[in-house]
Amino acid sequence: MTRSTEKSLSRWAALIAMAITAAATTPAHAQGATRVQADLSCVMAGASLEIDCTVRLRRGDQPLEGAEVTLGATMPSMPMAHSVRPALAKPTGRAPGEYLGQLDLEMTGVWAIQVDVSGPARDRIVRRIRVEDCPQDKRCDVTSADAPPTKR
Repeated sequence: MTRSTEKSLSRWAALIAMAITAAATTPAHAQGATRVQADLSCVMAGASLEIDCTVRLRRGDQPLEGAEVTLGATMPSMPMAHSVRPALAKPTGRAPGEYLGQLDLEMTGVWAIQVDVSGPARDRIVRRIRVEDCPQDKRCDVTSADAPPTKR
C-alpha cells in the first residue's frame, strides 16, 4: 500500500469515526425520530388532594398506544421534601393513546408532574401544574402552573 493510499484510508476512518460519534451523541428526536408528545389534564374532587390525571400521548400525528405510563410528582419549590409515590396510568378505553392515573398529593401549590413512557417509545415529559383549594362539593380542574392563579 502506498503512503498516499494510507493517508486517504486514515482520513476516511477519521470521518467515519466522527460521524458515528455525532450520531451516538445526537438525541433521537434530532436524528429524525419523533419525540412523544403529551397533553396532561388533571381534576381534583373536593377538598381531597387526590388528583385524577388524563394523559393523551402521541408521536407525530398518531396516538401512542400500548405504552406503559407512570405518573410521578414533586414539588419544585421544596426539592426532596415533597414527592409522592409514582402511579401507573392505565388506558382509558375512551380514545387511543389516552391514559388515566391518580396521584395523592400532600399539599396545594405548584407540582411538577413527570410522565414516564416506555414500550413502543421511551420518554419523560414534565408538566408543571398549580393545585389550589377546591370546595368539598365540587370537582376542580387543575391548571397549568404557567397560567395565572384562579379564584374559586
